[in-house]
Amino acid sequence: MAREVTKRKKVRLNVGRVLLLALILWIGFGFARNAVANFKLRREIESLQRRIAVLEMRNQDLEREIEEWLSPENVEKIAREQLGLVKPGEIVYRLSESAEE
Repeated sequence: MAREVTKRKKVRLNVGRVLLLALILWIGFGFARNAVANFKLRREIESLQRRIAVLEMRNQDLEREIEEWLSPENVEKIAREQLGLVKPGEIVYRLSESAEE
């Protein structure tokens, strides 16, 4: 009868160890899954930060271009070249193609 008691204890210990091992594996799997998800999110954040930096540089370029277009010198140049406007008191001389030949 003493032998049967020791066999039962061994079986119970083995079942306990298997359950403990399963619990440890389950917890480890959960940590691993969270680590992979965390890694992917960090990569996505880095990618988005790079894109933000590029877009901010592009925004600065566009703002600089807007300032150039709105400068008084540029507005005057466009008014003279495209619209043919002149300042008061100026005389405009235009050469025709027939006169050059």
